[in-house]
Amino acid sequence: GGRRPRLIAGDHETWLRARVAEDPFTLRGLVAELAERGLCVDYKTVWTFVHREGLSFKKNRACQRTGPA
Repeated sequence: GGRRPRLIAGDHETWLRARVAEDPFTLRGLVAELAERGLCVDYKTVWTFVHREGLSFKKNRACQRTGPA
């Protein structure tokens, strides 16, 4: 078997849901903020969480965020 990535669960999951609802975010920024909170996860783990929650953003032609997908 391969290595299983750490999952975002519990208090970190609750915090992350509230965090992405507040302000615009970048995945790398969220990885750094989670590390400050004591949870070391990689970019792919955060991407998977955000994608699973339907929180990704699409960009329009002017490179501006249009809103949730």
